[in-house]
Amino acid sequence: MEVVEYHQTLGIIKQANIFIGTFITDQDSELKMANTLRNKRLLKTEKHLIDNMNYKSYSVYDDDDFFDKYNQKRSKGNSPNELIEQPIIDELIGDINGKRILDLGCGDGEYGVELLKRGAKHYHGIEGSQKMSGLAKENLKGYDSIIEVGDIEWVEFEKVKYDIVVSRLVLHYIEDVGRLLKRIRESLNEEGEFIFSIEHPIITSCYESYHKEVKRGNWIVDNYFEAGERVNIWIGKNVVKYHKPLEDYWRIIKKSNLEVIEIRESKPQASNFEIREEFERRDRVPLFLMFKLKNK
Repeated sequence: MEVVEYHQTLGIIKQANIFIGTFITDQDSELKMANTLRNKRLLKTEKHLIDNMNYKSYSVYDDDDFFDKYNQKRSKGNSPNELIEQPIIDELIGDINGKRILDLGCGDGEYGVELLKRGAKHYHGIEGSQKMSGLAKENLKGYDSIIEVGDIEWVEFEKVKYDIVVSRLVLHYIEDVGRLLKRIRESLNEEGEFIFSIEHPIITSCYESYHKEVKRGNWIVDNYFEAGERVNIWIGKNVVKYHKPLEDYWRIIKKSNLEVIEIRESKPQASNFEIREEFERRDRVPLFLMFKLKNK
C-alpha cells in the first residue's frame, strides 16, 4: 500500500472511531438521563404512596418523619394529653402504692416512670412501635419494669396477675375492643381495675373540623351512629381510627363482665391552664372519654 493511501485509510478509521465513540457516549448519556428520570419518577411515586398510606395502630410511630414531629410536639408539655387527659387518668387510678401495673400501648414509657415514682411495685409496658419501645426501655432503665415489644391485640397477657391495667388513648385504634377486654379481664386479679381513655366519640365521628388549620372552638359531628373506620390526617399522615358511639362502648363493656365504676368526659380544670382563653376553648368540646372498670 502506498504511504498516501495508508494515511488516508488511517484517517478514515480514526474518523469512524470518533463517530462510534461519540455515538456510544451519546447513548450512555441518554441512558443515564433516562435512568435519572425513571428514578425521579419512582421516588415521586414512592413519596405519593407513602403520603397516601393509611397507617393502622402503632405503625405510624415508626415513620421517621412522624416520629420526630410527634416527639417535638409532645416535648412542649402543653398538649390536651397533659392538661386534660392525664390528670383525670391519675384521679381514676388513685393510690397505686405496692400495685402491679400493666400498661397497654405504653409509648415512650414516661408514664411508667411516674407510676413507679408514685409507689407502684412493678410496671409492665407493651408497645407495638419499635421506635417508641426503644424510648421506653431507655426511660425505664434501672426501674422494676418490663417493656415488651408487641401488638396488644395478640400478645399473651399473664393470667390473674395485675392490680391495675391502664391504656391511654389506644383503644380507638382497635376494631375488636370486645376481644381485648375479655383478655384484660383474665389478666386482672380479683378486684383488679382497668382504666382507659379514648378519643371522645364526638371527635372520632368526623375529622372534618380537625383538618381545618385553625384553632377549633367547635366540632362538626357527622355519621355519629355509623360505627367503623375513620381516617384522620394527623401530623401529615393518614391514621386509621375506629369510631364507636358511646352506647356501643357500653354494650361491649357489659358483655365483657367488667363492672363500670366511673365514666368521665374530660371536662378540663381551669387550674391546669396558664392561659384562660385556652381553657375556655377546651371547655366547649369533650376531647376524651375515660372509663374505670372493675373485675367482678
